[in-house]
Amino acid sequence: MRVLRRLSWGVLLLGLTLWIGIVHLPVWLPPVTPAIMAAQLPPGQGPHRVFGYATLTNGFIRLAVVGRVTPAQEVRLAGFYRDGRDMRPAPDGMLSGKVFAVDDAGLLRLDRYERLGTRYRRDPVTLVDGSRAWAYRLIRDD
Repeated sequence: MRVLRRLSWGVLLLGLTLWIGIVHLPVWLPPVTPAIMAAQLPPGQGPHRVFGYATLTNGFIRLAVVGRVTPAQEVRLAGFYRDGRDMRPAPDGMLSGKVFAVDDAGLLRLDRYERLGTRYRRDPVTLVDGSRAWAYRLIRDD
């Protein structure tokens, strides 16, 4: 009984530590840069819809990045195809992904995760259903 009680306290403490680390102290996210701050929208513009086509289609990744559960819907984006971690234009392409909503703080955390201005840029896109969302696209030199 004593071992079970200690084990349950240990699991509880681990869960609490993970929750605090994910939600309140995301020290594992890259730092906020001037490029990220310059790209932030005026406060209160949310919720922001985001189109994920690679790692952001995974609910656990979204939880860790955004800091909360973000339900997502399957959607498609016409005129693009997936090229590794990027999306490339293609006249008859069709890119499948997921769309989810975040608040202003969630968008900032996504911008940090995607290293906005250094590795990715955030572009507005129109999905097949006619709705608009943000999509992160790799910054390329070519």
